[in-house]
Amino acid sequence: MATIVIPFRAEAPKSRLPETMRAALAQAMLADVQAACRSAGRVVVAGGAAGQGAAVVEVLRGVEGPVAVVNSDLPCAIPGDIVALLEAAPALVAARDGTTNALALMDAREFRPLYGPGSAARFGLRAIDLPNLADDVDTLEDLERVAGRVGRKTRALLGALRVPA
Repeated sequence: MATIVIPFRAEAPKSRLPETMRAALAQAMLADVQAACRSAGRVVVAGGAAGQGAAVVEVLRGVEGPVAVVNSDLPCAIPGDIVALLEAAPALVAARDGTTNALALMDAREFRPLYGPGSAARFGLRAIDLPNLADDVDTLEDLERVAGRVGRKTRALLGALRVPA
């Protein structure tokens, strides 16, 4: 069984979104990503003040076997995306800005914390096309672009905030 790690920063999440929606939206997107991942393996949320890479390294310490790392700001993720990512291992899905949204490895011990600008190229993994995993939400423009495809929790929050979906 694969281990799926979801990095999540609970403190000061999604700083480029309006402050009034940051925490609630981050939690809703996390819930949708968790729901998408559950049928594909054991799901662990990784957090901490030391950063995304360090949080993932800590969770993967002692884990063996297949692993995926799927960012928490991918509210369009569906179970089929996670299965396809794991089946393609070693592989990754890049964001539009060249950062890494999701990756899969045959063994957790192969993970290296290479996040940040240009990380998709630095990981050196084969890039695969999974649009639901490529569409991350960092800004209101991102949210508007994907609003019609988001998961149940994010859709409910957008409805409560009266954001068109």
